[in-house]
Amino acid sequence: MTSRNDAQTPAPASASRTSWIQLGVVSAGSFVTWIGFGAIIPYLPIFLKEQAHSSMLMIGVIASMFYLGTLLFSSPLGWLSDTIGRKPVMVVGAALYTVALLLFTTTTDPYWFVLFRLLEGMGTAAFGPAAQAFVADITTEENRSKAYGFLTTAQFGGLIFGPAIAAPLYNLVGGGKDGFYAIFYVGAALSALSLVAVILFVREPAALKVRRAQRRQDIERPGGTGKAARPPIRTILTPAIIAFLIIAFTSHYAMGAFDVVWSLWLAHLGASMTFIGLTWIAFSVPMLLSFVGGVAADRYSRYWLFVIGYAFSAVAWIFYGVTTNMTLFLIVNCLEGLAIAFSYPAKQAMLIQASPRRWIGTVTGVESTAMQAAGLLGSLTAPVVYGWISGYILAVAGAINLVGLAIAAPILHREWKRLKTTGRMPRQADLERIGDESRPAAASQPPHGME
Repeated sequence: MTSRNDAQTPAPASASRTSWIQLGVVSAGSFVTWIGFGAIIPYLPIFLKEQAHSSMLMIGVIASMFYLGTLLFSSPLGWLSDTIGRKPVMVVGAALYTVALLLFTTTTDPYWFVLFRLLEGMGTAAFGPAAQAFVADITTEENRSKAYGFLTTAQFGGLIFGPAIAAPLYNLVGGGKDGFYAIFYVGAALSALSLVAVILFVREPAALKVRRAQRRQDIERPGGTGKAARPPIRTILTPAIIAFLIIAFTSHYAMGAFDVVWSLWLAHLGASMTFIGLTWIAFSVPMLLSFVGGVAADRYSRYWLFVIGYAFSAVAWIFYGVTTNMTLFLIVNCLEGLAIAFSYPAKQAMLIQASPRRWIGTVTGVESTAMQAAGLLGSLTAPVVYGWISGYILAVAGAINLVGLAIAAPILHREWKRLKTTGRMPRQADLERIGDESRPAAASQPPHGME
């Protein structure tokens, strides 16, 4: 469902051709940032326990602040990227994340870390949805899954490389607090490098011209409020978008549970720390094939690749909770990583394809909010349920995922059939022409954000 105004004035969602250079810049920046993220995350709980002398409860609270930050700010900042442009929101996000990492080296008071993790979440909330929408702006419909595949490959490449450099770096400076601080400094430096790359090399998509014209129309419309319009609820929460939000929520509850339960469950079964780390690698390495999954999704069916992959992931979670065979854990980890590598780019491209053209940033922000709300709920409830039913909580999380998929899949199948009959989205050249004709004065302004 779209509003009359959206129907009359198409909004930017597709380029005349894919800007692979710009995609490369964003992917490289994400790769570098995720190296720092991957280096810090495994060591943060240990740092909090050994250096900040935090209780397990405080460690849980600090961890949850990241989810809370992204939960609270993803939707408004996604809308902001629709309003003022992608680049300024991405810059603010990268800057916040860099500052947050540096702040961890200024104190060992765990109460300050609550604020620092909240700032991290805010930075991610700014950068993530805006970057996802930016990729939509600079790609054609024919190449969009491939583009998201390349971006995902870059992210997981950094997530694999980060832990690999963290341990040698920690030992290089003698361990202890200095070792932890060295990891934080490197993480902050890498995030700052990504920030510089965005500032210097990312160009606001030409589609911004149309958004600027639409914003002026909203402000100057007779009887209007004098402000840029916010998207009507009925425009954003179509049945298809609601279905995507259901899947985002039910699938990410398992991820929240994973953060606090996975290592405990494997350790309970007698696994070593080396084996626990190996399970992470077993899942992450196949994710490097996400670009192949993106190519397949553009060539075949985004819907079926997405649904089959997410269904396999849900079944894998059920399996994790009911087996004790270590070899099978590794095998299923690999298969699940491969399933997500082929399904995530397809899902993300179909979400963009089903979104109202004017509010892509808003939709990606709302989806991020659903993910983080589920992750927060999972991280808070899974430890309690684990005390009652042990590793079966992972099976419960997988079953919740399957239920969500069963509810959403029929709705999205109807949407997929509709999308196949409506044809391609407007080319960027047509969108620019519409912007020029609808508001020549606005179109002549340089795209530097709000006037």
